[in-house]
Amino acid sequence: MAVLWTGASDEVLDAWVEALAEIEAVDRTGETLVRSDLEDELALSYVEPATDVRLGWVDGRIVAWGTVVCIPNSHQRRVQIAGSVVPAHRNEGIGTELVAWLVARGTEVAAAQPTPAPGWLELSATDGDLAREDLFTAYGFTRLRYYFEMRRALGAVVPPARSVDPPLRVVPYDPARDGATRDAHNEAFRDHFAANELDAETWARWITGGHGFRPDCSFLVLDGDEIAGYVLNSIHPDDWPGLGFTEGWTHQLGVRRPWRGRGIATVLLDLSAAAFASEGLDFATLDVDAENPTGALGLYESQGYHRDKTRVAWSLPVD
Repeated sequence: MAVLWTGASDEVLDAWVEALAEIEAVDRTGETLVRSDLEDELALSYVEPATDVRLGWVDGRIVAWGTVVCIPNSHQRRVQIAGSVVPAHRNEGIGTELVAWLVARGTEVAAAQPTPAPGWLELSATDGDLAREDLFTAYGFTRLRYYFEMRRALGAVVPPARSVDPPLRVVPYDPARDGATRDAHNEAFRDHFAANELDAETWARWITGGHGFRPDCSFLVLDGDEIAGYVLNSIHPDDWPGLGFTEGWTHQLGVRRPWRGRGIATVLLDLSAAAFASEGLDFATLDVDAENPTGALGLYESQGYHRDKTRVAWSLPVD
C-alpha cells in the first residue's frame, strides 16, 4: 500500500488527533492526547515539525505517526522516539517503514547534539505487546527499564493527620517559586537513571505549564526559603472515558538529598491524595521506575498504591 509521508503543521493536527483516538480505542493505554498536547510538543524550540515528525497518509487520512525528541542535556543524548499505526492498517508493513524512519532520524538527532556523552534511542510499549516487541527486536532494540503505573483508591481518603516536623513547613505550590522548584527537581533526580535535566523551556511547556497541571493540588515543603521537597499534580479528564474511572496524576514528586529520610514524600503523597479526593476523583495515579534508587516503589506500596500496567522502555545505542 502506498503511504504518503509528511511532516507536521497546524493544519493537520485535528487529523492527527483523530488517528490517535482510533489507536487509543484499541490499545487502551489510558492516555488520550488532544490538540493542545500536540501543540505543546511542536512548539518546543528543539523540535522541528517538518523533520522530527512523520505522518503517514492513505486516502486523505492519517494512518501512522512518529516523533523524535531529544531534550537538550550535557550529560546524555537520550533520544525519545514514539509512534504507532491505526488498527485498520496494521500488518501492512507501515509500522516497519515507520520504525526504520524513527531509527534513521533519531540517529541523526543524536549525532547533532553538542556533547560526546553516551547516546541511545529510546521507545516504549506496554509489557506483553508481542507485535511491538518483535518489531523493536528486529531493529536491534533491547529491554532497558521497567516502569509501573500505580493507583491508590481514594474512596476512604480523609485529610492527612501527618505533617512535616518544624522547621519544615508545607505550602501550596507558588508560581513565584517555579524556577526554584525546577532547580530542586533537577537536583533531586540527578542520581536517577536517564533523568533529563529540564531546562526552563521544557519545564514551562511540559511541567508547570503543561496540559492539565493543577497548581491548587500541588505542594512544596520548605526549610526556611529552601525547597526540600515538592509534588506537582495534574488532572486529565480527557483520559477518563477510555479508563472508565476518574484519576489525578502525580507527575513529579521529589525530595532533595539533604532532606531525605524525614517522611517528606509520605506527607506529600497524602496531601495529593486528599486534594484529589476533594475533587471527587476515584484514584491517585503515578508512574515509577522499577529500579528507582530511592526505594520509591516500596514507599508507594506502603501508601496504598497498587501496580496496574507495566511499561517497558527499549533502547538502541548510537555513536
